[in-house]
Amino acid sequence: MSARIASLIANDSPFVLYRLPGEETVQCLYQKDKTVHTTTDFSEAGFVFAPFVAKPEKLYLPNTHRFSFIPEKKASNGRTAIALPLTQKENFINQVEAAVEALERQSMEKVVLSNAFRLPYTGDALAVFERLLEQYPRAFVYYWSHPETGSWLGATPERFLQLEQQQLSTMALAGTLAATQTEWSPKEIHEQQLVVDAIVAGLSRHLSPDQIRVGERQTVQAGKLRHLCTHISADVQELAMAALVEELHPTPAVGGLPKVAAVDYILKQEGYDRSYYTGYLGPFAAGEQANLFVNLRCAQFLPDAVQLYTGAGITAGSVPAREWEEICRKATTFLSVL
Repeated sequence: MSARIASLIANDSPFVLYRLPGEETVQCLYQKDKTVHTTTDFSEAGFVFAPFVAKPEKLYLPNTHRFSFIPEKKASNGRTAIALPLTQKENFINQVEAAVEALERQSMEKVVLSNAFRLPYTGDALAVFERLLEQYPRAFVYYWSHPETGSWLGATPERFLQLEQQQLSTMALAGTLAATQTEWSPKEIHEQQLVVDAIVAGLSRHLSPDQIRVGERQTVQAGKLRHLCTHISADVQELAMAALVEELHPTPAVGGLPKVAAVDYILKQEGYDRSYYTGYLGPFAAGEQANLFVNLRCAQFLPDAVQLYTGAGITAGSVPAREWEEICRKATTFLSVL
């Protein structure tokens, strides 16, 4: 099977490899040509790959050519640890300090700031994908390659939305601790509750209260990190999938609150193009079925480097040095497989 995938890579063919959380089987969708396919209403069937900045037309791979396989278990060979460049620390801390001040001035409740770590790297992306599969069995693991976007890989813990038989499932995921820590601070609990409230408020603009169900807050494990998570579900019989996506993306977990003001702040102040980081991706069909995830814990593979993306939610209670530590902890997801 590796030879078949290697052929797709060698020919620069559009393809995606992905595995759903908790499953063993890897799915592959691919094209035999380089035609660019986009969707506006998700009425087609395939795999969507959308950026952070919302656009009417979303890139996708049609569900025309596909195969699946169960990857072989491979021994984990020792690898030299790659360190993060610390030259960006001062700039990120300054950005957090400015964001805290802006939150006080601009009536924003939260803004998510991110950072791109660029590391020299010429390793095999397919081998990295295989290691992500091994190390993160409960994540949505993917390898996307397309002439329009280049190659992206990730192991994201956050579901954006699942749509099945007119039932929506999503989650409010926020707050980060190391796996060895157990006590959540008021800042982290408040940050996560903001996400819950915003998702419910967004759905309430289209649905009645009795159609929306909110679960209990819980702690979930994602690799070596812990997060606060609340599951939210809804009956969406009269709501089109495109309207759901437009309402929910970007979630407050990756953008902020209020959404328009936070995204505007990010685009003006963050200092780089997030591209597909904090966008969404996953399989969908006929506007009625979808299993989409937020593009987190991801990296873009370049000819001689890899660019890792991580972010942190900034609120009035944020301590800049701790937010820097948080984005460094999140980067370990990818550093561990390089």
